[in-house]
Amino acid sequence: MAQLSDDCFAFGGKLLGVDAALALIRERIAPVVSEEAAPLSEACGRVLARDLVAAIDVPPHANSAVDGYAVAHGDLRPERETVLPVTGRAAAGHPLGREAARGEAIRIFTGAPMPEGLDTILMQEDCILEDGRVRIPPGIRKGANRRHAGEDVAKGAVALAAGRRLKPADLGLAAALGQDRLPVFRRLRVALLSTGDEVREP
Repeated sequence: MAQLSDDCFAFGGKLLGVDAALALIRERIAPVVSEEAAPLSEACGRVLARDLVAAIDVPPHANSAVDGYAVAHGDLRPERETVLPVTGRAAAGHPLGREAARGEAIRIFTGAPMPEGLDTILMQEDCILEDGRVRIPPGIRKGANRRHAGEDVAKGAVALAAGRRLKPADLGLAAALGQDRLPVFRRLRVALLSTGDEVREP
């Protein structure tokens, strides 16, 4: 008579280790390599298939990081207050439109292109405007509050690397680089097969 086992989990063979099991899985499956172009509105959470290389500088030009006054640092007195006439205005989308002259200050707003000929921006909170002239305290360093072209991403640099799972901030960067679609790996297709009659449709 056959000997009955009193342990349904008993197994007389050699168990497969975790590393060996993972190696077997890797050997028998093929990664998804086919690509598709996903609109930015549908790309969040997808995996980038190829490096996104910046075709332009971001920002595309030197610009102001604050609201204030753009000046040439060489016009400022190092140890006492400087007073300069405010002779123009520059805003985002509305550049000064001319080269600035020495000895003048330009009213500037965040994101505005840096006027040619000027190199330093003072925050409006640090200055006093009186009768069309701005009073500037001493001590500002040259180039203060100025963002350089390509400071965020330089032209030719890899902005997003292949294999990255895309997040909302990545999509914003892609849009800033002029992209409306991104190459992503095709989604996995998963099939579920159930057997038996104990499973019902919900």
